[in-house]
Amino acid sequence: MPLPLQLVALNVERSKHLDRVAAFLRSTQADVVCLQELMEPDAALFEEASGGTCFFAPMALHEENGRITSRGVGILSRLPVKSRSLHHYGGSESPQVRFDATTQESKHKTSAYVLALCEVEKEGTVFRIATTHFAWAPGGEADDFQRKDIQKLLAILAQSGELVLCGDFNAPRGGEIFGLLAQKYKDNVPQKYTTSIDGILHRAGPLPFMVDGLFSTPGYTVSHVEMVCGISDHCALIANVASSS
Repeated sequence: MPLPLQLVALNVERSKHLDRVAAFLRSTQADVVCLQELMEPDAALFEEASGGTCFFAPMALHEENGRITSRGVGILSRLPVKSRSLHHYGGSESPQVRFDATTQESKHKTSAYVLALCEVEKEGTVFRIATTHFAWAPGGEADDFQRKDIQKLLAILAQSGELVLCGDFNAPRGGEIFGLLAQKYKDNVPQKYTTSIDGILHRAGPLPFMVDGLFSTPGYTVSHVEMVCGISDHCALIANVASSS
């Protein structure tokens, strides 16, 4: 029986926790790591720490530590990558726009919301892994931007075949947006975890929101899901992924 793939998903909060994240990746040595809020210049550090190569998907230009650079999502793989694809589903048509956090509308217009998807191979089995960083809405309540984007994202996912989807969905479990995903795909995060926000490292302190998701289609079995905090303002999800066929 083929060994399962070990998967990690984590919002790294740009460049704020580089040492913590790098140490975590070195100790974990997961097969595939999906990162959100990844700054492009930091990809090399995380490649070295994880032992993988990075597929970086830019979303916007962002000022960090006095420099303007690309912020996006990334998939690090220690395994051979069979294919990579990028799918736009909302916000700006271009990731080369400087992010404007002034209003909800400006935030949405200056971020290109994308789904990054990789096919990787382990012991002859091909795994399809996808990640995204969904639009934020205040208070964990859905807004019209999220409602429009989720329909486009669901349409893309429906055409993507069997997959495992992880990411920061900025929409809490039990709410409208998370619920739409959970209707279509299996929610693999154990119910004992009631928040994925690190109450110590997050700027807002403890928040009762499970916004980081790990979904799968019937073609995959996701098991041994654990949450690890103390790395970034979001906690990491670690899981084993096996083919159900």
